[in-house]
Parts: sequence; C-alpha cells; structure tokens
Amino acid sequence: MRPELEERLQILAEDSRFDLAGSCAKDPFGRGRRRGTFGRWVYPVVLPNGRRMSLFRTLLSNVCVNDCGYCPLRAEKDPQRVSLSPEELARAFMSYWRKGLVQGLFLSSGVVRDPDTTMELLLRTARFLREKEAFKGYIHLKVIPGASEAAVEEAARLADALSLNLETPDKKSFARLSQRKRFEEVSRLTRYLARLKEQVGFSHTTQLVVGAAGERDAEIIRATEALYRRLKLNRVYFSAYQPGCGRPELPGEELARRVDLRTREHRLYQVDFLLRKYGFRAEEIPLRAGFLPLETDPKTAWAKAHPEFFPVDVNRASYWELLRVPGIGPTIARRILEARKTGRLRSLDHLFPNQKLLAKALPYVVF
Repeated sequence: MRPELEERLQILAEDSRFDLAGSCAKDPFGRGRRRGTFGRWVYPVVLPNGRRMSLFRTLLSNVCVNDCGYCPLRAEKDPQRVSLSPEELARAFMSYWRKGLVQGLFLSSGVVRDPDTTMELLLRTARFLREKEAFKGYIHLKVIPGASEAAVEEAARLADALSLNLETPDKKSFARLSQRKRFEEVSRLTRYLARLKEQVGFSHTTQLVVGAAGERDAEIIRATEALYRRLKLNRVYFSAYQPGCGRPELPGEELARRVDLRTREHRLYQVDFLLRKYGFRAEEIPLRAGFLPLETDPKTAWAKAHPEFFPVDVNRASYWELLRVPGIGPTIARRILEARKTGRLRSLDHLFPNQKLLAKALPYVVF
C-alpha cells in the first residue's frame, strides 16, 4: 500500500539530510542543520546574499539510479522508496506558504530513471507553482548532472536559484565516488550554468562533500577560489561526509575515525569567507601537509605565521589591512573607517559588540 502524503513527506524530508549544504559556519556542531518545529521539511537557511528564510525542503523522490558512494540512497541500497507527484509537492508547499510557515522552496530529487526524466518532474513542480498557483516567491532548483541544456534553460526561467553539486574538487577524487557519473560532464554543465547566469540572472551555487573521497583541503580551497573568480558562483557550500552512510571502502570511513569532519567543514567555511569577503588568495591559506589545522581558525593561523604584518595601526590601516586582523570582519572594519572620520581612535571598545572578538583583535593592533 502506498504511504499517505504526510508519511511520504516525512520519509523524503528525512532522506534530504544527506544532501545538506550551508550549515552555519559559526556552528561546527551541527545546530545550524536543525530544521524548524513545523515538520522535518521546514528548514532554516542563509542565502548567498545573507538573507535568512525558512524553506520547504524535501526530495521529490528518493528513488535513484546513481551510484554515489557517499549516499545511502544510491541504487545498490534498499531504503523505503517513495515519491511525490509534482502536484502533491506543490500543493503541500503552498499550504505551508499560505500559513506563513515558509518563505520559499528548495526543490531536489533522487535521479528517477535518467537525468532529463527527473528534471522534467522538477520542472513540472516549478511550472505548477508559477502558472497554476501564481507563486512569485523564492524557488531553489537542484540541477541534475547529465541534464540537457534545454532543461537547464527552462529551470533558469522558473527558479531564482540553481545549484549543481560538483561533490569533489577534481576528477581523481570524483572517480572514487561514482562510476556512473563523469566529472567532465558535471564540470561542463557547471560552466554552462555560469554562462547562462550572465544572460538570465539567477543565484548559482554548488556543494562539495568533505572527506568522502579522501581529497585534501588544498584541492578544495583551490577549486573554491576558481569557482568564485573564474565562474562567478554565488556560493560554494560544504557538507561533511556522514560516516556509516557510504560504502565501507571509501577513504572517508577511515578518515572519520581520525578527524572530526564537522570541524573540518567548519574550517572550510571560514576559508570560504576569507576568499569571498576578506581578500585572501588560496595560496595564502595556512596548511599542514595539504590540510587546514583544526585547532585554530585559518585567519588566526595566517596572523601567527606573518608577524611582520603586525601590529596594524587602526588609525592608518586600509579596509583590506584591517580585515587581516583576527577578530575584525567587514562590519567592524567599516565601523573603524567611519569612526576615524571624527577623530583619532584610542580604543575599539565601543566598536565591538562581542568582547571575545575584541580580545582576539587587541594583540594585533596599535593606536
């Protein structure tokens, strides 16, 4: 007997946890991954532009023909397989939206039969919302690797955001996860999305699975920088491999016994901010044998490795020089520049809402 709608929603929302992205960079312990109180399918997120909203997030189907080694929904496994019709998902979302419980929809799915069949199901959902329900709000649609360019073009017209998971930073590590999918095809489609974004305009994001394939942080950081600088992605998200979910022979299983992969994910998010907001380059990020030190944040590690740069004179330093100081981010740096217009600074106490950050910065500055 086919499970009822709410039971299928519960199953699919639970299974969507294996496709997480954007956990809070300030929270290495996963509290940012918790969903809302109205059901497992209500999920709080921070968008690339900094806007916070609650999204209705569930898979359209957990049926999948792919062999992604890190994923417990891969074809060789035997979970309870369920699906929603596009109309069922759209109506369920609208009932939550009309109650004010969600502000947008994150639309994803396992790969049903083949990429374009799955894309058509996702597009039918988005079409139903836009055309039948006249929904004009936020839709994030997951592009399926191997999808046709025509399907991607329609997705760009229907959705506010498109994402395509690269999963690993290079071909070698990608091959450890999947024999069915090809890194070259995912890379090609990522480049196509970047070109399409220039014409249509949408938020373009991707996700890397941290640790599953045994890749080093050095490769992840270089790939992240290239995605921002060359392809102009809005965000690169990281998701720590969840041990016990994938094939036992995956490098991530052994790695998870030695390294806290959630903390590693957290450090990569901190690097992401350094690359996007702080003017750092990939080659500047301090590494040990290709990996980030887990005991300290990467900006503090850089500061300790470059004593010649400090102390920074807060009354003379540029915006970008201030951003090199541990504890000072873009907001505090702008406050310092604004405060300097009215006179010489002799203290930063009134500019820091967080005294821990102030204590972190003071050893590296002079007045």
